[in-house]
Amino acid sequence: MQKADGLLNLLINVPESIRNEIIYGYGIGDVEETNIELIILYSGTPEVMEEKINAIGGTFEDLDFSYGIITIPRGDIEKLIGIREINYIELPKNLYLSFEPSNRASCITEVNTNYGLEGEGVLIGFIDSGIDYVNQSFRLENGDTRIDFIYDLYENRRIYTREEINAALRSPDPYSVVPHFDRAGHGTHVAGIACAGGNIPRRFYGVAPRSSIAMVKMTREIGGQGAKSTQLMRGIKFLIDIAYELKKPLVINISFSTNDGAHTGNSLLEQYIEIVSTVQRVNIVVAAGNEGDRAHHVGGELVGEQEIRFNVGIDERLLIIQLFKSFLKDIDLNLISPSGTSSGELRLTNALNQGRIGNTEYIVFNTGPTPFSIDGEIIILLSGVGEETIASGIWTMDMTTNENVLGSYDMWLPIAEGLNIATRFLGPSTANTVGIPGTVPDVITVGSYNFINSTISPFSGRGNAELNPIKPDLVAPGENIESSTPGGGFEPRSGTSMATPQVAGACGLLMEFGIVKGNDPYLYGERSKYFLLKGANRSRIDVQYPNNSWGYGTLCLAGALRVWNNEVASR
Repeated sequence: MQKADGLLNLLINVPESIRNEIIYGYGIGDVEETNIELIILYSGTPEVMEEKINAIGGTFEDLDFSYGIITIPRGDIEKLIGIREINYIELPKNLYLSFEPSNRASCITEVNTNYGLEGEGVLIGFIDSGIDYVNQSFRLENGDTRIDFIYDLYENRRIYTREEINAALRSPDPYSVVPHFDRAGHGTHVAGIACAGGNIPRRFYGVAPRSSIAMVKMTREIGGQGAKSTQLMRGIKFLIDIAYELKKPLVINISFSTNDGAHTGNSLLEQYIEIVSTVQRVNIVVAAGNEGDRAHHVGGELVGEQEIRFNVGIDERLLIIQLFKSFLKDIDLNLISPSGTSSGELRLTNALNQGRIGNTEYIVFNTGPTPFSIDGEIIILLSGVGEETIASGIWTMDMTTNENVLGSYDMWLPIAEGLNIATRFLGPSTANTVGIPGTVPDVITVGSYNFINSTISPFSGRGNAELNPIKPDLVAPGENIESSTPGGGFEPRSGTSMATPQVAGACGLLMEFGIVKGNDPYLYGERSKYFLLKGANRSRIDVQYPNNSWGYGTLCLAGALRVWNNEVASR
């Protein structure tokens, strides 16, 4: 199906037993579910699209900007081919969370004091695991909530308003009024870094302690790590809509990422976020992800014969490797198991190759060019036969090309949280480990560094080596960051998830300074990014900036405002 992405094509072409493994193992849905969600880019009106989807037994949800989500019975996917208004279809991507002294390192305290900025009048929205709304960190001094909305996408898509939350806080049993929980604790911790304030010790205050808050919960209760990209897109639309309703400038904090895609900004998820970031009065801040040292990426020039080796951990039932290469380079592939058994030469110019090596099945699917990618993608799937698991140990992929043209390749394993820790490439590359959607050009992508010894965190995702675009945009403290926890109290956590809300809070203070206080009504989007990046600290004399680890430097909000004063106020 030419107007569908590689994973969806794979899903259509594999046997039902493997299809169920993919759906369950990669978080697309539960095996018992008969329906599947799909992301579409369409032409025409939402009304016409809804009518045509309803006619084939599905439902349609408009996301604006010609993007939508379809829910349809699994067996009816191919009926979408006949709907000419559908330009492209994408399977939801499985996203994973990327887990006071730091405020000083980021020059926040100076801004709170010297400029009187605390986020007043700005809405900071989080798409995460939920929030402990009874926590003092998110309440005013009089006990009322600072949360404008909670949108629980995981539990019945229930929306709770500020009025309902305040009623719950006045009740002897708050959770009987607003039954919303953050059992994972991640969303509470992230929101605390950006927004904590009120009746808590000052040293635990967030960057923007008087900002308004909105939380979109999109993770499961148990584990609280995985979610689908369709939920992320719904959450973004919701936050845009309520910010317009409240007439408040908006910052969106996204701490989820995936390795599913070419990392070039071409997926429907990435394109949707790019459009939103350029046409709305919003700053979108995204974690670079924690894949820097996980050995889940390998890439380089395609030359003659080369060998890619990877280890498969014990009890791995299903493994999908995504390969992206220059379209002029045709390659042949030979898969060799840990026992030395070979698949034989597989010609990747064929759309589909499949077979068995011992107790492991393999399927190799080549999409060819798509409307959004001249290179297309190649998906290599390994699956245990029946109840067996994939043969554990070191596998080898021998790649051969005879084309006398320049070309390169990139190969990704899934995000670490979705794999056995021992499943990894041998001889990996740390470049191109920024997770999607941190790859979107116009968002602010945030990496992590240790502010005690001024070193990049080993886990922090790195951008591509060509620096096109430069990602991450900048880094912020992301190791052992103390913040709020459900039930009260504070604990340290590490990850680019902890660095990102510091930048989100800083964007909130810039928007308060520019938009709320009237100093610069256009201080959002690329304009606010300009001042953040130009004002960043570049204090390492052994580092050439910008680069694919540090971006343009470390967050320094006071530096951003100094640049604004020098370049704008002085005119």
